[in-house]
Amino acid sequence: MLITLYNEREIYSFSNRLGLFYITGLGNIDTGKFSISSREVEIGSRIFRTRESTLEDVFSSIERGPQIVMPKDVSYIGFEIDLPLCTKMLEIGGGSGSFSILASLMFRTKVVSYELDSEYSKLMRKNIRRFEMEEMIEVLNKDGMDADVKNFECAFIDNPEPWKFLNNDFDGTLKVASILPTYSQAEQFSRFLIKKGFLVNVHEIIDVPIKLSTVGMRPETSFLYHTGFIVSGKRC
Repeated sequence: MLITLYNEREIYSFSNRLGLFYITGLGNIDTGKFSISSREVEIGSRIFRTRESTLEDVFSSIERGPQIVMPKDVSYIGFEIDLPLCTKMLEIGGGSGSFSILASLMFRTKVVSYELDSEYSKLMRKNIRRFEMEEMIEVLNKDGMDADVKNFECAFIDNPEPWKFLNNDFDGTLKVASILPTYSQAEQFSRFLIKKGFLVNVHEIIDVPIKLSTVGMRPETSFLYHTGFIVSGKRC
């Protein structure tokens, strides 16, 4: 079971079947001693309450290395490439594992993720274990160029040059998406997909957090406005 420890300032989500596990901010803890029936638990000088983890808890607890894909973008990418209908997805560029973990939890899609950087792949495996996702996500510490794209129904490519992974001809009805930070990258990938016979959509998903105070309601003073352009394509 996924358990969340929380107080007014902190929140930590993890499986209570991990045994002894290191969690940044908590240190080495025996995860098996926590349950949702616990009213309060004490770690050091801090007091936490417990609850069964939500998706928001999981996302906020992912240990981060590279920049992560935000929930708003995961949701729309899943919509664009029909993840609820996809039995196995290819991911190129797993990073910390935020996209594959959220996509698997939200859409129940199995993921094969290629992550070339050994440190990132190690961190991704740690996050996957932390949230009991081993049966849903397979991590390969390999170059995404080695992936056999035609064996997958859909693909998410988190790389500044996504076109280089789709240069070979392939059959099938692949649905593909990438998130890119600049207009030039998004345009280049869009034109590449069109030449390959894809129907292309490009979107920028904006999320404005709202703050409720004693004097009224207004947008937060500072927030991450732009996370990237979502370029998606379906074979004609």
